[in-house]
Amino acid sequence: MHNDFTLFTRKVPSGKKVVYYYAYDEEGRRLGPWTTGQFNKTSARNYCNLLNRKGKLLQGVNEVPSFAEFSAVFWDWLKSPYLKERKKRRELTQSYADKNKRATEKTLVPQFGSMKMDKITGELIDQWMDSLIAKEYSNATINSYYNTLQTMMRWAVKKRIIERDPFLDVDKLLKKKKDKKIITQDEFKTLFVEDWNKIWNDDVLCYKANKLAALTGMRCGEVLGLKGEYVFDKHIYVAGQYDAYGYRQTKTKTNHKIPLTEEMIDDLRELMKDNGDGYVFSLDGGETPVNRYYLYYGLNKALNNIGITKEAIKKRGLNIHAWRHFCNTELQRAGLPIKKVQAVIGHKTDDMTDNYTHFDSEDFGDVANIQAALLAKKPNKDEGTANEKPVLKLVKMSEKKKDPEKKYA
Repeated sequence: MHNDFTLFTRKVPSGKKVVYYYAYDEEGRRLGPWTTGQFNKTSARNYCNLLNRKGKLLQGVNEVPSFAEFSAVFWDWLKSPYLKERKKRRELTQSYADKNKRATEKTLVPQFGSMKMDKITGELIDQWMDSLIAKEYSNATINSYYNTLQTMMRWAVKKRIIERDPFLDVDKLLKKKKDKKIITQDEFKTLFVEDWNKIWNDDVLCYKANKLAALTGMRCGEVLGLKGEYVFDKHIYVAGQYDAYGYRQTKTKTNHKIPLTEEMIDDLRELMKDNGDGYVFSLDGGETPVNRYYLYYGLNKALNNIGITKEAIKKRGLNIHAWRHFCNTELQRAGLPIKKVQAVIGHKTDDMTDNYTHFDSEDFGDVANIQAALLAKKPNKDEGTANEKPVLKLVKMSEKKKDPEKKYA
């Protein structure tokens, strides 16, 4: 047992006697000495007691910060030392930083904020994850928080703020695959009928935006970011996305072409009559695109109008992003090679990053044919049984060369 500090007197070069002190850390190690600037022990003791109450007794010692102190500017786009260093080595987006900042402030600081960084152990992290499971957070959400905290703790190790990474002792949760019931072909054909006005409440912009997303699998931000200057006779060029941060690079930071049917190109050019080379899906002459929630709300109303309830929409996750699942499924169902599917959808994996951008737009004629088959009118009952579904078959390359206009049966 020891006091928080001990005093002693030392003669300085001027000949005066000044009181100094030693202090002790949490492990009982004696640190110092430091001067009190006082000439008697009573004044020196009062001085040290005041420092002790303020938590400043260990002067000049790099104490381990609390998690709240450590995280204060960790994800700040302009002030973060971590982000500054990471930007030298890889492209980062402010949306990435802001997402992690929100997770830190709303979830991590309330849990770990008062704790010293070196007191956050793998066991405590595991217990915290269990508490989130008990609150019915999804595994995916918990793993997202895990990633944020792990990044911060690894940086603390790198900067020698803590000696050991606690994540060496705790793993992520099991990645559960959702049983997702995507939009069906029949539902697609019911939504995109010739007489579409009643289903889409006469909202031509919302109708065409969702139609484009369904045929191409484009992300919502990519649909909103489409400009008239990137609409060509047989394809569009996906060069960016539009979101809360304005017009910026696509999520995968790559640009690509997507073939389109003549019908869809005509739909886009009708909108370009008002919006020119600006944003196609715009209500202000192409200056800015509509808000993403405009498209979400319009799709919800259309789904309601064809008999899909709000409860079913929520359970099935039927928002504009669901068209990516639909398009991906339909292209594969039609037999399109996986690399072409990835090239159209814009998925990016390690083994094909350098491959899919080399396809020429002429190589994608089969994609437009699949789109055309989806857009074909739904047969009447007297033309086929109610249970029949369109079957999409790929045309052999040799047949395509002989008859480039040949469609899918």
